[in-house]
Amino acid sequence: MRQISQTYVNDRSFEAYVKYLALKKHFTSDSYDYFKYNGKIRASFDTFNGRNDAYFFAKLAKRDDYENLILANMIVKPEIWVREILDEEAEARYTEWKRKQDSLSYVFKSELYHLYSDYQLNFVSRDGQHPYIMTLYSQKKISLETFTILAHTAKIFSYWSEKIVDKIVSRDIIRLAKKYKPFLVYDEKKFKDIIRGHFF
Repeated sequence: MRQISQTYVNDRSFEAYVKYLALKKHFTSDSYDYFKYNGKIRASFDTFNGRNDAYFFAKLAKRDDYENLILANMIVKPEIWVREILDEEAEARYTEWKRKQDSLSYVFKSELYHLYSDYQLNFVSRDGQHPYIMTLYSQKKISLETFTILAHTAKIFSYWSEKIVDKIVSRDIIRLAKKYKPFLVYDEKKFKDIIRGHFF
């Protein structure tokens, strides 16, 4: 099997392997920052050369936008295996992710209507419970993009970390939003104006 794998080992498939490992570590570790290390991670070409799944990385590397294909799936399933990234469900996630990036302001404006009209009420944790905005995200009524932009604009993470009793689910959601923010390309002033126009 090792010799079969070797036929797929080249610079581009190794690069896809490194991106996969780096993105996975970014979304599953508090210490690693994909942007700080420019998507680099300690990885051995020799180790990759002996992997039985090198074929899948070679196949992944043929995609023009494989980095975003990995990203679109990591934000849903951080522990996803490389062969899963190549299936139809993963492709659907990528298509949906790309749709949201291409029309981010429209998606954001539309999803604001799910929130309370009282802006601050959406972020309050009553008796240690999840705030309304976090519940909406958990119920998939608002996207990770909308949740992330609103949470960062409100600078609410330290308050949530202190107030919310459930530290497991809330911690994972907070970390995901923090880790995802640098991947979102948007005009912060424009989105603040959208928030201001909707709520105030």
